[in-house]
This record gives sequence, C-alpha cells and structure tokens, in this order.
Amino acid sequence: MTWQLKMVELGSSLVTYSVLTLLTVMLANWFYKRRQKVLLIEQIPGPKALPILGNALEVNVEPREFFQRVVGGLGIVGGVLRVWLGVRPMVLISLPNQVEVILSSNKHLDKSRDYTFLHPWLGTGLLTSTGSKWHSRRKMLTPAFHFKILEDFLEVFNSQSTKMVEKLAKKADGQRFDIFPYITLCTLDVICETAMGVNIKAQDNSDSDYVKAVYRIGALVQQRQARPWLQSDLLYRLIGSSKEHDACLKILHGFSYGTIRSRRIEFQKEKTNKLAKHMDDEIIGEDQDADSKSEEDGKRQEMAINDCS
Repeated sequence: MTWQLKMVELGSSLVTYSVLTLLTVMLANWFYKRRQKVLLIEQIPGPKALPILGNALEVNVEPREFFQRVVGGLGIVGGVLRVWLGVRPMVLISLPNQVEVILSSNKHLDKSRDYTFLHPWLGTGLLTSTGSKWHSRRKMLTPAFHFKILEDFLEVFNSQSTKMVEKLAKKADGQRFDIFPYITLCTLDVICETAMGVNIKAQDNSDSDYVKAVYRIGALVQQRQARPWLQSDLLYRLIGSSKEHDACLKILHGFSYGTIRSRRIEFQKEKTNKLAKHMDDEIIGEDQDADSKSEEDGKRQEMAINDCS
C-alpha cells in the first residue's frame, strides 16, 4: 500500500514538473521571439518609450494635438516613425512611395485591432473590414466611385467648397490660423449630402448635436486607442467613458436610421409615382389607339358609302 502511495506521489510530481517545464519552454520561446521583434522594431526611429506604458502618455492627447505631434515626429525622422502603445509597437508612415507598398499589397490586408473600436459606430465596412470581406466590399463600392458617377456630385462639391472658401476668406488677415476645423466641417457636409442625400449644414451650424457627436466619438475612440488600460471592454465600462460613448452612438445611429427611413419612404413614393405614371401612359396609349381605330373605322365606312353611291 505504501509503495502505491509513493508511485501516485511520484506520478503527480512528474505531471507537475512536466507542466511547469512546458510552460517555461513556451514562455522562453515567446520572450525570444518577442525580443527578436523588438530589436527589429527598435531600428525604426521614434521617441524613447517607458517600460510597460511605452509612449502611451505622449499620445494620450486630443486628436488635433496628436495629429500635430505625429506630423512633427514624421518630419524629424524622414517619414517613418515608431511609437509604442503599451507593449504594442505602431509604425507610422507618410511618404507616398512607402504608403504605396502597403496599399498595393494583396497580402497585408488585416488591420490592427485599433480599428475594432470603430465597429460600434461604423460597423465593418470598407474602412474597418479585413480580408475577404474587405475585398467584397471594395468590389461592390468601386463602381460607385466611377468618374461618370462622381460628375453628378460636382454641384455638391462646388457649393460646399465655395462655402468653405467664403469662411476662410474672413480669416485671411495675414495671421496664421488652424484650417483643420473648416476642412472637417466641409468634408462632413459633402459626405452626408452625397452619400445620404441630406444637407446637415455642418459649416453653418457646427454646434448641432450630430456634428458634436461626430467630433466627440472620434476623440473617445482615439482616447481608447492610446490608453492600453481602456482597451478591455470590461475595464472601459468600469473606468472609461462608456456612457458618453453610448450617448454619442445613440445620436449618430438615430440620425443615420432616420435618414434611411425617410429615404426609403421617398423611394417608395417615387416608385409608386412611376408606376402610376406608367399606368397612365398605358391607359392614354390605349385611348389613343382606340381613337385611331375609331378614326380608321370611320374612314372605311365613309369610303364604303362613297363606293356604294
């Protein structure tokens, strides 16, 4: 009995030892591979990173300031910049020949997980989807951007651009100023009017609930991308701005769904009107045919009477 207990204890020890050995080997292998990646990434110029946090504190700023810092950093290092978000590296590129290598690739289609924070707002469309879904979306949307179709929107492009130029002219007093908000509002007007058929007049009313929600949710998404501790859904709901995020979504989705409903009603009305017009044309055509037949019959009758006389 004693030897059996010893065998059980020995077997249990061997299992424990084997599991620990396996975990140690796996961990060592992970550290080795990660070190290789880190050494490779560190060859790209970028700001010095803190342990664990990386450069999270430096990029944890408002969107406009973040953009300015990135542009400034790219200008210093020649178009390629490395940034650490926690333990995750990000490589930012800006030169056309560098961007072309990525955008023309049929292999590197997967986007970083940072795009998943846009899913509650934008879903998985052309901007956020990856792989085969991205291919199918692109194939579906490509005809919509044919130059012949875009020509139909020239009036919208011109009118909204003219409005932006008029607003910029009021600021053209020789002093430097930030044109980013003007371009953003103009772009928002153009996108909404061309894609959804609705003029939200963002340039005239930048304080509308919809415009403010667009700005705010963009800031919240970037904030979450820059803070590794907020990237967990659970932690974001506990210590993040989840309620404000959901409130913005309610406004944005409410506007989108409302627009879709109204456009659907308009489409049904147009469809009904076209059907009614088609039916009217058929009826009018039949009446005209009947009139012409009556006229022909009358002529035949007249000719027959003349023949008889």
